[in-house]
Amino acid sequence: MMLNVRKVFSYLRFSDPRQASGSSADRQLAYAAKWATKNGMELDATLTLKDEGLSAYHERHVKQGALGVFLRAIDEGRINNGSVLIVEGLDRLSRAEPLLAQAQLAQIINGGVTVVTASDGREYNRASLKAQPMDLVYSLLVMIRAHEESDTKSKRVKASIRRQCEGWKAGTYRGLIRNGKDPQWLRLSPEGWELIPERVAAVKRALELYSQGLGAGRAANVMHDEGFKLTDWGISGLQIYRMIKQPALRGVKRLTLDGEDYELEEYYPRILSDTEWAELQHLASQRFRRRGAGYRGARPTWF
Repeated sequence: MMLNVRKVFSYLRFSDPRQASGSSADRQLAYAAKWATKNGMELDATLTLKDEGLSAYHERHVKQGALGVFLRAIDEGRINNGSVLIVEGLDRLSRAEPLLAQAQLAQIINGGVTVVTASDGREYNRASLKAQPMDLVYSLLVMIRAHEESDTKSKRVKASIRRQCEGWKAGTYRGLIRNGKDPQWLRLSPEGWELIPERVAAVKRALELYSQGLGAGRAANVMHDEGFKLTDWGISGLQIYRMIKQPALRGVKRLTLDGEDYELEEYYPRILSDTEWAELQHLASQRFRRRGAGYRGARPTWF
């Protein structure tokens, strides 16, 4: 839908969703409403621009979030020239490498949108930057600082996770390692990981159907009719296909840090023994090589 009048938009981003419960969001929205009233403009309340739990360092808020939607709307001409985007600070827009961050700011400004930072009241648009070129230098310095802060934090987190992985392999650490996604058939209790019975039943049914020669898509259709779910959203062939390859079935957590692979044995409760896992991978490799030839592999021993 074309936006035919100049409007004020407020963009909020929190790398940790828990930050959204604080007062900063309320302060920024109040600032945006006051700024719009003072400048005789309308604060748009229909376009929700909020990214919670999406990193600006890895640009997930652009690839997956509301800011990416807004940027596409600018490129497609759906945001009218003279509109305003209010953010708490430039680090809310990006914490990527400075050249990438500045290119993103330039994309917004060149689209005819003014960026206003609520933290200091600065305005960034083509006219203001032409009149005050040092504001462009200031914005770059802010972006350099934001990237360095995130880069340092990222390196510290990775170093901590690497120490935990090494400790797990050495048997000196048995705590949580928060990296990547954990299997949907597990939940974390105060005592540690525990299996979710109905999800485990779905996993075993999927493996049974797969061992009988059904493809992942057909198996998902059968299980849907039978009322099985692998996740809260149901079941799909892609879920089954990915699950078959997960070493978590035999209790292993697999993760990669800066190109280095770790396989942490006995991290999760097992569903399959090592022998059963090996049989499953052999079956999957045979099915892959003979796909389209009507192959039905030998029935694994776990059923």
